[in-house]
Amino acid sequence: MNRPTTTGPVVRISSPRHCPERDDPRWTDWLTGTERVYAHSLARAEEHLSARKAAKEAVAQLVGWPGTPPWQDMEIARRADEAPVLRIRGRLADWMGERGLATPRVSLTHARGYAAALAWFPSGGER
Repeated sequence: MNRPTTTGPVVRISSPRHCPERDDPRWTDWLTGTERVYAHSLARAEEHLSARKAAKEAVAQLVGWPGTPPWQDMEIARRADEAPVLRIRGRLADWMGERGLATPRVSLTHARGYAAALAWFPSGGER
């Protein structure tokens, strides 16, 4: 069985100068429509958008995905007063399933233009 390149956790940080404006068209590549709508409903949308992108980068690194992250195969869902939840689908879900990898957990944070995310495998690291 193939293993991820790291056992985690993985942290990704985005500085204000790497945070595109909320209406930058790159967000449509990086985030799902649901993620963009959620972030745009909040103050400091750029920070929320960047935290989600950082989480996807951290997850891709954690699982050992080769190349550019499959942005649309990951979605960070969030309900009021609950922690964010990572949803995996498509070819990433198939790829992870072939390797026996569990869906990583994620934590997001942001302040003053900075955004960061942490990704880790649940206890045991396998399904």
